[in-house]
Order: sequence, then structure tokens, then C-alpha cells
Amino acid sequence: MTASQTQIQELLDKQALHDNLMQYCRGIDRMDLDLMKSTYWPDGTDSHGRYEGSAHGWCEEAMKSREVLVSCNHHIGNVYCEIDGNRAKRESMFMVVTTYKDNSPTMFLGGRYRDLCEKRDGEWRILRRVCVWDWNQKFEFDPGWTIMRAPESSYWGQFHPQDPVYQDWFESAKTLASNSNRPEVQRL
Repeated sequence: MTASQTQIQELLDKQALHDNLMQYCRGIDRMDLDLMKSTYWPDGTDSHGRYEGSAHGWCEEAMKSREVLVSCNHHIGNVYCEIDGNRAKRESMFMVVTTYKDNSPTMFLGGRYRDLCEKRDGEWRILRRVCVWDWNQKFEFDPGWTIMRAPESSYWGQFHPQDPVYQDWFESAKTLASNSNRPEVQRL
């Protein structure tokens, strides 16, 4: 059995829509403004709870969190796309975990991205995003680095451009936990 050109194109489009979503997550988690903006069309909009307006405006607003966060981690699941020509409805579940520099409670937020995506000149990007909020939970600051015996010198997650993902993937230097806003890591 062979796949038709239509079936192959649908698979390629769904992969491109998935890649767009993953690039958004990398952009916001690493506080990489240019990458985050590249996932939206310039005329795109975002309804993100505390922010309503242009998508690129949301990206700039999100970058303000860099001053208070140690880390931001988006986890995506249950991605469903319905493609209709050059438009696609994409629903994806997310859970975002944020930790703070001032030892505030760790926040867990859960919901869904309801994205209307559009394909222009062969490229898929977000045209309209609505965040659908489903749940949230906070946990008091209680790092567990000693349980996993995390060393002071390791590959600690940071924001753009210091994060290991932006470094040489063959050979890159380790970083100190204290230089990545994790002073609670004990020196082993």
C-alpha cells in the first residue's frame, strides 16, 4: 500500500505544526525572544490570561519574567490538529512549572493552547492563540538536589544564550549551580 500525495502532505503539515509548538516552548522556556516571536505571524494575537493583544507583544511581556525566574518548563501533550487548507486548528495540553529566585512557591499551571495556525509561503505559524486554563497548584520551596546528589558543577539550565542547548553539543563546559541562580545546591 502506498500513501497518496495528500496523505504525505498532511503528515508533513502536522510535523511542521508540531515543530512550531516545540519551538514556542523552547523560546519561552529559554527566554529566547527571537525564537518565541518566530512562532507567531506578525499580525497574530494572543489571549494569555494576564495579557490580551498582539502575539509579539505577548512575547515581549513574557520576557519580563526572566528577572524573577530560575526556570520555566513547558510540558506538552495530547496535540490534536485539524487541517483545512492553509489553516489548522491545533489543541494541545500544557503543564508549565516555574521556579523563582526569591524561593517563592513553585507554580504548576495546566491548561490547553487553542491555536488557529496559518500556512503562508509553505510555513506554519500561530495566527490566534487562546490559553484555556484548567488548573494550577503551588508547592512551597523545598529543592531536592541533595536527594539526587546534584554536583555544583554540572549542566545547569539557564536562559538564552547561556543554556547548554545553545552551546556546542559535542563539547561544552559545565556551569556552576550558583551561577544559574541555584545557591541551594550543596557542593559535593
